[in-house]
Amino acid sequence: MNKKFFTIAFALLAMVFITIIIVFDNKKEEEIVKIGFIGALTGKYSVLGNAMMNGVYLALEDHNYKAGNKKIELILRDDKQDVELNKKYINEFIAQDIKIVIGNVTSTMSKISMSIINKHDDMFMISAATASNEFTSRDDRFFRVHVANNPKRFDGFTQCMIKDGYKKVYGIYDPFNRTYTKDFLENFEKSFIRNGGEDFLAYNKTDVNLDKLVEDIQNVNPDLILICANSVDTARVIQYLRLKNIDTKIASSEWAMTNEFVENGGKSVDGVLFNIDYDSNSTSPRYVSFAKKYKEKYKVEPSMFASKAYELTEIIIDSLKKGDETQIKEQVLAKRVYQGLQDEIIFDEYGDVKRKFYNFTIKDGQYKKVVK
Repeated sequence: MNKKFFTIAFALLAMVFITIIIVFDNKKEEEIVKIGFIGALTGKYSVLGNAMMNGVYLALEDHNYKAGNKKIELILRDDKQDVELNKKYINEFIAQDIKIVIGNVTSTMSKISMSIINKHDDMFMISAATASNEFTSRDDRFFRVHVANNPKRFDGFTQCMIKDGYKKVYGIYDPFNRTYTKDFLENFEKSFIRNGGEDFLAYNKTDVNLDKLVEDIQNVNPDLILICANSVDTARVIQYLRLKNIDTKIASSEWAMTNEFVENGGKSVDGVLFNIDYDSNSTSPRYVSFAKKYKEKYKVEPSMFASKAYELTEIIIDSLKKGDETQIKEQVLAKRVYQGLQDEIIFDEYGDVKRKFYNFTIKDGQYKKVVK
């Protein structure tokens, strides 16, 4: 009797134990991590925003929207390059208990997001495009996979420009993202001067009357025009300059280096120079595989920003596999070095990165690496 009783009791306890394990495992599998994405998905800055969104989606699909036992849900918000709307969406993320935010597309909007997120020690923000040097060497909640606009970042490029005889530079920037664009010109100028160049002849803006811009350029006669603006405005300005027979050499920022820039600019943008930490012709196996999948899915070649968004998503997933969603910063700082699609991504203690740079130009409507 006792033996039968103990056998039944043991069987019941075993069933209860197994049930508890099953329930516990189901709960673990049901854990959902929400990631907020905020950026310009409409308007003239949407070329970057949509490329970044596509890169994030592709990375999530490659991992089946999972990081270990955690399921990932992506929450999209279009900031429309509107300050108050951006604030609203970041506060909504916080109200929804979202701890991880990908964004923004522009440094100006990232600055707004950071002003709120940095008040929360359990949040983490990471960007594929924000490059303003204003955010460098800050111990905060913001990281990026895009190199900051510090003078050292420009040294290789400015040395090439000076070696090729360019010493008088005229700068043009987008005033609606001046946190990045003016910062880009200022730090390029610092590097240019310390490598033997001269002070910039002038700074001007993309929203000025273009006839007055042409007149001003003709008056100061630069041998290089440096434009930092989105692809749409950069192409528009260059087309007008060429139309007015200004054949001065032009260099531009990585912000403009998109497929749309070539499409919008046509023959007028042939010869434009870029210095960028991305090689669209890379033969790295990881990049080749990514580019193939991206083109099959979206029917276009991936831009730098799509690639970097894919990379940062993989960094988030790697961190989530190792710990809690409130500890992403700590996980990244513990590892520091990640294998990107083309090269290593090396974070410093502030979440800024080091990457390799290349010079490119446009020839016959194609981006070509400049080898010297």
